Formats: sequence, structure tokens, C-alpha cells
Amino acid sequence: MSRVHLQEELARSTAKVTAETAFGPVHGRRAANGAAVFLEVPYALPPIRFQDPVPLPASYRYEEKEYILESKYAAQPKNDGQAAGVPFEDKVGLGQPSEDPLFVNIVCPPSFPAQTNLPVKVYIHGGFLQFGSPHGLSGQAHFVAAERSEVWVNIGYRLSAFGFLASDEPKIDGNFGFKDQWLALLWIRDNIKAFGGDPDNVQLTGLSAGAHSVHQLLHHASRLPDGEKAPFRTANLQSNAIVTTPKTPAELRPQFEALCRALLLDPDAPDILETLRDTQRVPWSAITHAIETDALGVIYGTFRGCWEPSWIGDTDTMVWQRSGGLARGLASHGVRAVIVGDLTEEWYIYSLSHPIASPSDIVTNMERYYRADVVHKMIEAFGKNPADPEEATRVFGELLAEGQVHLPVRLLARDLMNAGFPVVRYEIAWTPEQLRPFGYVTHGTDRALWTLRLNVLEGDQVDVARKWLDTIAEYVKRAEAGEGLQEIKKVLALTTSKEIGEKEDNLWDKYMGLRKTLPGEE
Repeated sequence: MSRVHLQEELARSTAKVTAETAFGPVHGRRAANGAAVFLEVPYALPPIRFQDPVPLPASYRYEEKEYILESKYAAQPKNDGQAAGVPFEDKVGLGQPSEDPLFVNIVCPPSFPAQTNLPVKVYIHGGFLQFGSPHGLSGQAHFVAAERSEVWVNIGYRLSAFGFLASDEPKIDGNFGFKDQWLALLWIRDNIKAFGGDPDNVQLTGLSAGAHSVHQLLHHASRLPDGEKAPFRTANLQSNAIVTTPKTPAELRPQFEALCRALLLDPDAPDILETLRDTQRVPWSAITHAIETDALGVIYGTFRGCWEPSWIGDTDTMVWQRSGGLARGLASHGVRAVIVGDLTEEWYIYSLSHPIASPSDIVTNMERYYRADVVHKMIEAFGKNPADPEEATRVFGELLAEGQVHLPVRLLARDLMNAGFPVVRYEIAWTPEQLRPFGYVTHGTDRALWTLRLNVLEGDQVDVARKWLDTIAEYVKRAEAGEGLQEIKKVLALTTSKEIGEKEDNLWDKYMGLRKTLPGEE
């Protein structure tokens, strides 16, 4: 299986390309298949720790160099259970950790620069909002960009504590990673023409935490001021979505305090924010080490988005969604359709997320993601009492997969369709066999289909991937015209026999049963 990074491929290339942007020329090279590639193009100024990103000023000029290196990735902890067995560089690229991952990787088809107004696909990588990089091999887009004449843009953003620390006292608004992504979308809107893309034909996509991010961005877009257009036309959420309203900064203050104490700092000191932002006194490695060693305590070791009105509005997130506010807001700001779906065996990868030595570890690790009262209701409703660590690991995987993927994708589809918003929901029951751990059609094993990774697909798998992309594109076209799937329990399915077509969602009732554990769904 190929493990060639784009930097390595570009290093062997002699074909140079240039895009003329408002911030000056950006130089790249062509990949072996002719695709034009530009790596690590900044979309914002280097960020200040725990502050909102700042856009490039009109006077900014790009460096006179070739943008062909995987030189950096977001500073992050390394306790990523889901990536067990995957070489670290295949997840983050060949560079070094940095607190400035605010860049985009752009891949244009071989027709660049002659062909223009091409469809744009924006990809947000996954990793629980704690891990990953736009350089990850699963996000490589040069094959799909070349074959489908699309411009692909992979977004880098701040992760873990750097992207999602929040507190009410001292005031840290949080959601910095989501704000990074939004600023990247605005940069794409204003600059993608220079790379042959059509700013009016942008599809925002994300896998896992990237899909959760897309859901956050949908909510943000739905609350834009009147008359302001969203910087994307459609959205594709792959195997994740928001299931319950995020915690508030006040609820996250104990996590802030735990981080301070793990760093041997007084959270009540009047200059605590100044100290935390001082990269000399508190290097990024001290923060990641505290997280990796569970010095914060297990439930505080995962940093997530928060419900903060300046980002996501002052109405409860899920009340807004259930009431039709999300659907109406998206339609009024130019978003035409949403694609959302899951795989049939998501649970396996989720079972590896955190070490589960006993049933009590299920509760502790679920509280990383949800309020304690919701966790206890979920576990009670799930109705399984594992007797040994192996069984507990399986139960944890199933429960986390239901809460992270199977239930929220159905809730989102239900709420949008109930409000008359076009939705294409899919289900994948087959992925390339060589990419499945222990044979499971599990979380993330579908990426090679979405990106048409010809260097890992074998035999008829290429034809299946092409047919899947063609079919999805046709359904999205219909949805943009207002003709999404008409029945709430219908899905576009890729079956175990590699057939593609509509079918009934036989798991709807099973997964939707857990919704009664959520606030407002009782």
C-alpha cells in the first residue's frame, strides 16, 4: 500500500506552477499525475495562543518561495487510540509541531491554469478535535481532483487545548479551531479563483471531528446577519455530527483549572491568562505532555467546542435545530443541500479511542464528551452490563459510536427534512478490504472512496469508488434543485455486495431510541 507523501512526490517534480493571488504569487509544483499542488498557504496571521484568528491584512504578501513542503502540523498530544498502528507521519505529515497550523493545502486538476470556475471541495480532517493534520495520507486529493476536475482545499486548524480551551472566569471564549476553519472558508471564498475554483460552487466536507466541525459551521452560517451569504453551497458530513448542546464556558471552567494545576500554575492568579499565553514560560510541549499523561484527570483531557453566543448564537443549539431555525437559516444564507451518513461498523475504531480496563472506565471516558447526567442516561438506556475488559471495550465502542455518529446523523437529517430542507443521507456497508482493521467496515475506512485514492484501491474497487462519487454527485445535484431524499428512513446505500441504490434504514428505530436520553428529546 502506497505511503508516499505529497512533499516527497513534489520533490521529484520539475513542473512548476504559479497562482496569482491578491497577496502575491504562490508557487507550487505538479504531482506525478499532473495535478497542481500548493502546500501550507497561509490564510491568517500566526495566531496568539487562546485568541481568535486574525485574517491576512490587505498589505500582506506571501513569501517568495515554493509552497511544496509539509513543514508543520498543529501542536497536539499523541495519545490517539484510534490511530494505533498508523505511522505518526502518515497522520500529520513530515514536518514539526507548531502553534501556527493556519494554512490550506490546495490541489488543482492538471488543467490548471487554463480551466477556470471549477467545483471546489473543502475538506476538514478528523481526529476528535485533538489530533490530525491536512497532510494526513487519507486526505490526499490529487487523484480525485485530477479525475473529476475539482479544486480541493484541505484546512489546517488549532487542536486540543490550543483550539478549544474555554472558561467563563477568566474569560476564554473557546471554539478557536472552529473560528480558524471559518476564516479559512472566507479566505477560500475570496481567493480560490486564483487557483481555478468557483467561489459560488463550494462543498464543505469533513470526516469524524471534521464532520462535527461542519455541523458547527452550519450552525454558525445559519445565524449570519441578514443578507450575508454563507461561504459554501453544500455540506457533506461523514460519520459525525453534534448530538447535544455543547457545554458552556462556565461548565468548562473546571477543565481550565485542571490544566493550570497540571502545569503547576494557580488558576486564580490575576495574570494567569498572560502566563498561559507566554510561549516561553509555558511551551506547547508542556501542555501536550500534561494531556498525554492524564495530569488533568481523564474527563478533562479532551477539549471540545463550547456553547458561546458570539460563535453559535444565544439559543440552545439543539432547540434551534429541532425548531427549524437551522434549516431556515441555511436556506436564507444560500446553503442548498446537506449530505450526511455513516458506516455500518463504526463502533470498532471508537472502541480503541481510550483505554477501557473495567466497566467504570466507560462512564469516565464518556464524560469527556457529554454532561454527566446525559452519560448516565445513555448507559442506562443502552442496557448492557459488561463483565470483563474485552466486553467493556466493545460496549464502550458501540455506545460512543451511537453518540458520536449513528444518532446525531439521524437527528440532523430528521430536523432538516422536517423543515423541508433537502438532505441526502447515505449508508456505507462496504469499504476496500485491505483498509479494514480485522475486516470491520469501520470509521474512516471509506476515505479512499471519497478521494479516489488510486494508489491504494485495487481491481474493481476503483470502479466502485467512481460509481459512488458519480451517484453522490447526481443526488446532490437533485437536492440542490430541492429534490433530496423524500422519506426520512430512506438512505442511499453502498451495500456489502458493492451495489449502490436506495434502501430502507433498518437501524433507524434502534439508534433513534437513544435520543430519549437527550435534553429536549424526552
